[in-house]
Amino acid sequence: MKMIYCTCNISVLEALLKKLEAINVKDYQVVDHVIAKSVKGVPRFDTPVWPGYNASVFLQFHDEEKAKTVLQELRTFNKNAHNESELITCCSWTIDDYFYGESFIKKEE
Repeated sequence: MKMIYCTCNISVLEALLKKLEAINVKDYQVVDHVIAKSVKGVPRFDTPVWPGYNASVFLQFHDEEKAKTVLQELRTFNKNAHNESELITCCSWTIDDYFYGESFIKKEE
């Protein structure tokens, strides 16, 4: 199972969410108003000196092939960015458990 974490300028959040819906990702969480300093672009601290802010999106997958497909689509999203401010940052890691309500999915040992 995989967890994917993305952070992006609030200005591209809507486009990112549309991309996720287009590739049939229905299970994600959005954290709005995240201040950030990324490797590229200017800091976004939501202050007069460093205006703007980010949003973060968390995605979890029990199907690792689907996670790979999503990561590839997110790389393509970045390739189509008009400038550094539109780039998204993503990372992924293996998770041990993922459950919702009564359904439970556990990684095979």
